[in-house]
Amino acid sequence: MDDDAEIIAEFLVESHENLDQLDRDLVALERAPGSKELLSSIFRTIHTIKGTSGFLALHRLEALTHVGENLLSRLRDGDLVLDAEITGVLLSMVDAVRVLLAAVEASGTDVDADVDVDAVVATIRTRLEATESPVPVTAPAAATALATTQPTGLAATEQTAPAGGPVTQTVSATAIPGSEGEPARSVIDSTVRVDVDLLDSLVQLVGELVLTRNQILRRTEQEDDVELQRAAQRLDQVASELQEGVMRTRMQPIAHVWSKMPRVVRDLAHQLERQVQLDLEGHETELDRSLLEALRDPLTHLVRNAIDHGIEPPAERLAAGKPATGRLLLRARHESGQVVVEISDDGKGIDPDVIASAALSRGVVTRDELARMEPRDVLNLIFEPGFSTATVVTNVSGRGVGMDVVRTNIERIGGTVDVQSVVGHGTMCRVRIPLTLAIIPALLVGEGTERYAIPQVNLVELVRVEGQALAADVETVAGAPLLRLRGELLPLVHLGSALASPAGSGTGALPLPADSDGITVVVVQADDVRYGLCVGEVHDTQEIVVKPLGRQLKALASYAGATIMGDGRVALILDVAGLARTRGIGAVPVSKVEVSLPRQQTTPMLVLEVVPGRRAALPLRDVSRLEEIHVSRVEGAGPLDAVQYRDGILPLVRLSAVMGLPAAVTADELPLEERATLSVVVHEEGERRVGLVIDRVVDIVDTVLRPSEVGRRAGVLGSAVIDERVTDLLDLDAVVAAAGVA
Repeated sequence: MDDDAEIIAEFLVESHENLDQLDRDLVALERAPGSKELLSSIFRTIHTIKGTSGFLALHRLEALTHVGENLLSRLRDGDLVLDAEITGVLLSMVDAVRVLLAAVEASGTDVDADVDVDAVVATIRTRLEATESPVPVTAPAAATALATTQPTGLAATEQTAPAGGPVTQTVSATAIPGSEGEPARSVIDSTVRVDVDLLDSLVQLVGELVLTRNQILRRTEQEDDVELQRAAQRLDQVASELQEGVMRTRMQPIAHVWSKMPRVVRDLAHQLERQVQLDLEGHETELDRSLLEALRDPLTHLVRNAIDHGIEPPAERLAAGKPATGRLLLRARHESGQVVVEISDDGKGIDPDVIASAALSRGVVTRDELARMEPRDVLNLIFEPGFSTATVVTNVSGRGVGMDVVRTNIERIGGTVDVQSVVGHGTMCRVRIPLTLAIIPALLVGEGTERYAIPQVNLVELVRVEGQALAADVETVAGAPLLRLRGELLPLVHLGSALASPAGSGTGALPLPADSDGITVVVVQADDVRYGLCVGEVHDTQEIVVKPLGRQLKALASYAGATIMGDGRVALILDVAGLARTRGIGAVPVSKVEVSLPRQQTTPMLVLEVVPGRRAALPLRDVSRLEEIHVSRVEGAGPLDAVQYRDGILPLVRLSAVMGLPAAVTADELPLEERATLSVVVHEEGERRVGLVIDRVVDIVDTVLRPSEVGRRAGVLGSAVIDERVTDLLDLDAVVAAAGVA
């Protein structure tokens, strides 16, 4: 009995995967009725399900797929021509197969399935009898026909083993590795299915390992045992690689979600009498499977919304000078450690006036609130609970449950959603979600006696404002402090005040003390919202294990989770978007904050001190990371120094030596050779990687670069005036050559 249950379970998994492919193939075949490849693929899928259902004594399923196979055989032989009616009949068969499979999963038999199999079979037979057929295609004939299109090894496999027996299939298929025309292995044959609970358990164990690693690294930094420190660094590297490998096992392409979209679009377009062309881009984009499942319903709702509210009927589109067929584009990509999914259409767009009127009539906003809103804010009203523009309640829309649920579900997994629209041209909804929720890189900051973690995907830069700049660049507008940063006014939020004050009580920023010598600002961003977070201390970056918040804290929008630090203490993870909402900070158009300066092309530059008193700069785009490396980690690698770094070796180049600068130091500065830690700028370009050992990082400056030949020499391209100081411009090619990196 256990063996039978295992075979049925394998059969169900494979059949559901095949049916997803079948939906896509049938919709594609409707557009290209003459495609032999698509017909053969569909025929093989139905044949496999029919053969295995007969082996498992699932007679209703066998009868249904048998008659469907006959219809497909007539199509393949050219006796019938595919049209919309036949496509509908075949899709009805697929739906009936799904219901039968669900019954098998629930009870082990297809007898009690809630579907009229006889009616579907009768419909298919009616189509078969509508044209003359010399000899009805029977099951053996179908098997023979299939054998003519596949290698004998695979045909033998199907005759000797059920579709649910992957081990037997693999052995038989690989018995003829040299045969020509051998089809590519299916996902079932080339992968191992692992229970999701086991994967989740592995992720949790790796999370605990990461926590333990952080604790060990923290303790070994206080020890003088070099061998212990090297072993700890090796543990760090192995744990990082293990973590990456385990997380990769949970990554799945977004195509698993998109596989159902062609059918959803087709059915809804027929129901609403629209003509829709669906295009999918970036289907190979991967993200964590738990996020993938959470994303399925919101994406489906956005697609349905685009067809229902966006794309116009053909007559209306033609009258507007558009093609009768509307275009719906789903695009996915990786960007800054996140997955970005865009759902765009070329429909009528969203009219802010219509949104405003509907919001007023439904009591979503008051007239005074609406008068103070920007057009972008008006568009975002579609995400408010109870909002709808539908005047008639249908099974598609108008029930007041819609985009607010989409936003809630996306924010629940740490994502954001926003909408952009141009009236008459179309609408785009952009969804941003993290790659994974289990382990993330974060910046640790301190405020008072507590520590907090800021996800690295939200970090823009760190700024220290002190001295005269504190009085010149920090100002108050309408009671809210702002920082003038490179021509823009950046809202400031004092972290301690924001977390201590109730939501909605202002920006959460306090007036700066008169005796303050400076402030540390962490510039953060979530979508189009950017602001500065004033913190007491900045610690370091770490990979942290995300733990969910307890129910007592779930209602607090300022926190996204918690983590356990290396010393065993708990640190809360800040929700950058939620913190902005509670402080009343919204997206501000650039035109609102720009200072009236002449438009010139600027370049962000990292300014650093090579040795005290001598500055150099390189474009910020050429900087991968800034690291503080303990000298105990430095090892010899031929004539160079190097450290074990991430998944390889990082050669170190002392920038002062490349630039021909003397290692001069002031009385209160230690030479690099006597310091416990080294400041390193990591530069990566393709496979090339090098670490530049410097004295310290000075600042990031967005400047109009006017290079000069003055000071040109080995390792230096010339010089420029940056931040009112003559600064050497690094020749990175010479630096990389000095490191001996090809």
